[in-house]
Amino acid sequence: MHMPVTAMNGLQVPGRQAGLTLVELMVALTLGLFLALGLAVMMGDSSRTFKIQDDYARMQESAVASLRYIGDSLRHAGFYGQSAATLTLEQPVAIGAISPACGNPLDTGVPLAGYPASTTATAANLALPCIRTKNFRGPGPILVARLGTGLPVRDEDGDGDLAEHMAANTLYAQTDVNFGLLFKGSDFAASIQPIAKRYPDNTLFPIFPYQMHVYYVRPCSRPASGDCEATDDGGTPVPTLVRQELDGLTMVERPLAEGVERINFAYGVDTGDDGIADRYVADPGDGSLGLAAADAWARVVAVRVTLLVRSPAPINGQDDSGKQYDLDGDGAPDFTCTAALGAEPRACQYKRALFSQLIQVRNVAFRRGG
Repeated sequence: MHMPVTAMNGLQVPGRQAGLTLVELMVALTLGLFLALGLAVMMGDSSRTFKIQDDYARMQESAVASLRYIGDSLRHAGFYGQSAATLTLEQPVAIGAISPACGNPLDTGVPLAGYPASTTATAANLALPCIRTKNFRGPGPILVARLGTGLPVRDEDGDGDLAEHMAANTLYAQTDVNFGLLFKGSDFAASIQPIAKRYPDNTLFPIFPYQMHVYYVRPCSRPASGDCEATDDGGTPVPTLVRQELDGLTMVERPLAEGVERINFAYGVDTGDDGIADRYVADPGDGSLGLAAADAWARVVAVRVTLLVRSPAPINGQDDSGKQYDLDGDGAPDFTCTAALGAEPRACQYKRALFSQLIQVRNVAFRRGG
């Protein structure tokens, strides 16, 4: 028979327990289960938070890149060198066809032009054949800028032969205060150099590479066949801001920023001849200003650019169906994901954000401001 152990002070010490009771084991398992569940929830929340932050970061990167590209083109539009006015540059030597046809890249007298947000893919291709019908996410606007880019051509070796530093089929512009030339690099030595503008010390006025930029939104990021298809980008086409630009005498389409779903341009028109925008319109050339189209576009001194950018991929559990996006500021929605569900079943599973920036068309504004 077991007898309790008596301590020296007369108190009884209970016998040592071997193992856990069933109740204690169940309590320990329950506590462990709650701790594991809490840890899993915390890790899941951390993962979702990271995903949300990463999506917003990538959306902001796309918006910043888009606004930087467009802003650079707008700030340089109408810059051809030393000219004090927006000139129609002389073409003393035939430049030849620019392929594919893209409006008139040589219309330097109109440094900035565009097409309204109602432009369809068919209309875009008809006006600017360089834009493939399947590569235009319409309806949507188009922005066209003509400009001199980069640094002037330099005589790097100091031998006095500037022609050797020009690419044969690249276009170049040279202007003085009231006159300018537009020519191919291959024509400079024989035809342009004798009539080129010079300072009193006989050094040449600066000569800049000439460019035409055409901005619009393409339905996909990486068209496998050249045309955007539903199978591109892993079966989930990513709308992308692209730019047509001159590569020699060829217009090429270059992707700039993924996730740009919609774009809007509001043009600030100077009606007071002071270089300051007096009103903003969607299409200066539509006749509403009482001016000829070319004259109206020549008065554009600022452009408000608004972008609708979406997350790189659809997100499970995301529901964007309750949101409306107003890009032109008229109070009416220009985009709702529910309207896009027919063509894109997961259209409402993206995060979206609007980004906007007002950009001055410096060369036009400064000239009009006197």
